[in-house]
Order: sequence, then structure tokens, then C-alpha cells
Amino acid sequence: MAGNNFATGGPKAAARSSSATGNAVNVSEKEDLANFISMISRDETPFMSSIGKTKATAVFHEWQTDELAVPASSAVAEGVSYATQQAAQTAEPFRTRLGNYTQINSKTVTVTGTKRAVDQAGVADEYAYQLKKRGVELRRDVEFDLVSSWNSSNGSGTRKFGGYQAWINYSAATTTPATAFNLLTTGTYTPPTNPGGGIAGTFSGTIGKTSLTLSHVDSAMQAVYENGGKATKLMLSPANRRVFSAKAQSAGSSTSNAGDGNVRRNVDADGKLRQSVEIYMSDFGDIMVVPNYIMGISNVNGVLPSSGDLANFSAFLYDPMWFSVASLRPLQEVDLGQLGDSIIGQIVEECTLEVRNPKGCSLLFGLSGT
Repeated sequence: MAGNNFATGGPKAAARSSSATGNAVNVSEKEDLANFISMISRDETPFMSSIGKTKATAVFHEWQTDELAVPASSAVAEGVSYATQQAAQTAEPFRTRLGNYTQINSKTVTVTGTKRAVDQAGVADEYAYQLKKRGVELRRDVEFDLVSSWNSSNGSGTRKFGGYQAWINYSAATTTPATAFNLLTTGTYTPPTNPGGGIAGTFSGTIGKTSLTLSHVDSAMQAVYENGGKATKLMLSPANRRVFSAKAQSAGSSTSNAGDGNVRRNVDADGKLRQSVEIYMSDFGDIMVVPNYIMGISNVNGVLPSSGDLANFSAFLYDPMWFSVASLRPLQEVDLGQLGDSIIGQIVEECTLEVRNPKGCSLLFGLSGT
């Protein structure tokens, strides 16, 4: 028997249409439409949710950092004079003054008078619904600027805060100390001249990416430790999260059993097979492995040459206690009133990123996600 062909909307919509064979529109039949709207997009902000909050009081938000002198012998001869000791003593490290510009983030809402007046399924007030939706979108946009934009700290024109990448002490992995690890198989990278200032790095050449390995994480953890920090979180894109779990599961497995040892070890008392690795115990402390879906979003913004995609490109190793979102103006609604037969509004906030210990966090970049 041949199948029935229905118009858009399914058999019920087809039955109500005037084109349905032998049927007029059935105006007495009520649509079976649930009185709610399901939002299918994710609304989490993993990085922003993991760090603190503080207050900014100026467009250029500043703070200070200090550090101890490098450990050295302090032995002196009996009766040594102050002048002799002071002359031989290493100069006191000076406090460093750092700053980041605030960034204005905004979304607008326009709703017609008719749209507010009609009885809509799932929406009590279209204007209020759109405000809430735009607010969630704005939080996700800020998360994007924090983790994926490679923005520099810029105070001219449209101000932008320097994101995570702008605050890493970029240097080649062969130098000491190193808190950023260039994993590119080809291509070159020119670091910024100072934390948060200038540009967040310049890439050139053909960018060759590579797969994340546990040794990369171990090297970054060592660098953070040697800089006086102690990373507690490893933030990865979903694709790199899977790569990390696969590498962790296969680590230490015998080649003859193709990983059987790890599989047996990760079957718990309830018979559940645990593929995910949530806590990684390194030589320099335990770190929580956290996925961030925004780091996996396709992002071609001119940072990489030849329209290179920044999706899955980097991984963060950091201690949340050194990071805060500094708010100059908290998120608020600005009611702009009527524009003809529409009500218009705006949500706006102004904030920046505060990084109190740039040397105590790390970045791995040049990842392929595979």
C-alpha cells in the first residue's frame, strides 16, 4: 500500500488544510501544542563560573602582583657589616602593576505591540522572554571572549579586555620558566611584549596542529609549579576532552592486552565502565578535567593565518583563585520605551578579566582535537 504524503505539520495539519481530499478546514479542532518552549542550546559558562567576581571602579582596571626573590644562600661571615651584606644582596623584586580595559557587552530587544498582546503558547510576555534569552546569550558571548577570542587588552575605539591567552607568559617550551607551550608542528608564534598588553600573539606560516598528550599536561604542570603556582583545573574542548580520556585510559596498558588492565580497573562495584577521567593525579598535584563546549566552537577570526579555525586549538591549565571577572557595570536592563508600535530595550554590562598571577597559569596551544 502506498504511503500517505502529508503537508508540512504532519497528518493533523494536512487534515485541516483546504487541500486535503474531501475535507474543508476544521476550525473547531484545537492544535495540540505544548504550552512551553524548549531551549535546545547550552547555557553554561564553564570558565566564568569557575572563577571569582570582583568590582572595577574605572575603565582601566588595575591591580598589583609581587613575588619573592629566587632562593639562594644567605650565609654571611660573623660580624659582617650592613653595607657589605646589602651590596651582595639580590635586589628586591619590585611590585608589578597590571591592568585590563573594561569591555561593554550589549544586546537589544524589539517586540511589536501585537506580539505582546496575543496569547502565545509557552510565552506569558514576549518582551520579558526575549530579555531573558538575550541575557543568556550575552553571558555566553562573554565566555567566548574569555576563552576563545584571543583578544588583547585594547583601550582605543571599541574597548576590549584581554582574554585568558593575553595573560599567559608566552615563551617557548625550551626556555625557563615557560607557562605556555607551543605544540604547533609547523608555523611560528610571536608572543606579546607584556602580560595583557599589545596583542595576544601573532601566528604566521602554515599552522600544523597536533594531538594532546599526557606529557604535554605534565610539562605544563611542572612549569606552573616552578613559577610558584599550583594548577587545579584543566579546561578542554569536548573533542580534546575525549582525546585526554583516551590517552589516560591507554597509559600504562600492556601492548599485549590492548588496554585490558585499565578497563578492568575502571569497572566499579556496580558494574559501570568508567571511560571518563575526571581527576588527573600528576607529579605536581591533582587537577580536575573540565570540558568547555565554547572552546570547541568553530571560530575563524583572523588570529590564525589562512583562515585557520581556532576550534579545539588550545587548553587551559589554571588555578581559579587567581582569576576574577571585575564588573564596572553589572548586567542590567535599559528600557528604551516605544519606537512606533514596538517596545524596545537593551541589556548591557561592562566588565573585564583580572588575573592576579599570570605566571601561575598555563596554556597549551596548537592542538588538533584528534
